[in-house]
Amino acid sequence: MRNKLFVTTICVLLTLTTGFAQSIDISGTWILNLEKSQLEAKSEGFTGSKFIISQKGEKFYLTRYHYYGERSNKISFKMKADGKTRPVKLLFRGKLEPAPTTIKASIWKNNFSNIVDYSFGSTQNELIADEVMKSKHDNHHNIWVFDKVITETVK
Repeated sequence: MRNKLFVTTICVLLTLTTGFAQSIDISGTWILNLEKSQLEAKSEGFTGSKFIISQKGEKFYLTRYHYYGERSNKISFKMKADGKTRPVKLLFRGKLEPAPTTIKASIWKNNFSNIVDYSFGSTQNELIADEVMKSKHDNHHNIWVFDKVITETVK
């Protein structure tokens, strides 16, 4: 009886550990779908956005382009998906918290916070970035919807 209880306990713990350790992989090139998005705040002249995301283990790299007609604004950052607070871009503190169906990216400093929950939409070719930004100059809740760029492999 003790052995069965011990084995059952080990199996439950392994299942829980595996479930918590895994998170979604949102790697890819993502193009903003303005029709599906719900943006409370967007800069004047804003015409679109592209995210390039790469996940390698706990390492998370994001390059974001915002487009204003022919002009673009680029920002890149990297974070480690382990839930620990670290410096981000020298000015901010941040953390990246993985979960089985979401990845939560948070950055903050005095009088500023930006929290984004990334998850898939109706398929894994649709990415939802649910953003809440608070600062002394602006507060908004944007829901960005992105479509994955699908590249065909040559055979």
